[in-house]
Amino acid sequence: MTHSVSIRSITCLLAFVVLAAPIYAQTAEYTIVTESSMQVDGTSNQTPEWSVYATEIQGSVGLNEEGMVESVRLVVPSKMMKSKKSPIMDRGMYGALKADEYPDIVYELASVSDYAVSDDGTFTLSATGNLTIAATTNEIVVPVEGIHQEDGHILFSGTHSLLMTDYGLKPPSLMFGAYRTGDELTVSFELIAGPGE
Repeated sequence: MTHSVSIRSITCLLAFVVLAAPIYAQTAEYTIVTESSMQVDGTSNQTPEWSVYATEIQGSVGLNEEGMVESVRLVVPSKMMKSKKSPIMDRGMYGALKADEYPDIVYELASVSDYAVSDDGTFTLSATGNLTIAATTNEIVVPVEGIHQEDGHILFSGTHSLLMTDYGLKPPSLMFGAYRTGDELTVSFELIAGPGE
């Protein structure tokens, strides 16, 4: 009788561990909020600098049980990249991004390294991930700074430079070639992630 009770007890304990483990291993899901911003700066043969802005950013951030970034997925609709000044520049950018054929620019985190927390609560990390533009995917490494805000949100900021030709894109050329943009772009972002939004 004692032997039978012991086996049942062990079986119940193992079942509890198996069922409870996923609960304690769950990540916290954060959603990118509309106050987030992303800016792309470039050069041309006419002016020293031009800029377009992501007017829509979709995505999520996952934190593990220790509060460290574990996953990130970002989606920027190609036609939501706007100059805010020139419809001609917008059309040139949509053409360069092949926006009709490939409507989304997608980033997915692969791994995090060099995670460090400062005394003031800010943190830094090196994010290795895959950026896909017009069906071409490249691995990129981006240094990121972050801070946990008092309202429960997390602010991530950073910059990354890339070449359009690395993604099979041709830099926009407008007004019959009179206005030609450069190959190199600098992407700057301030992403705000909120819990349960």
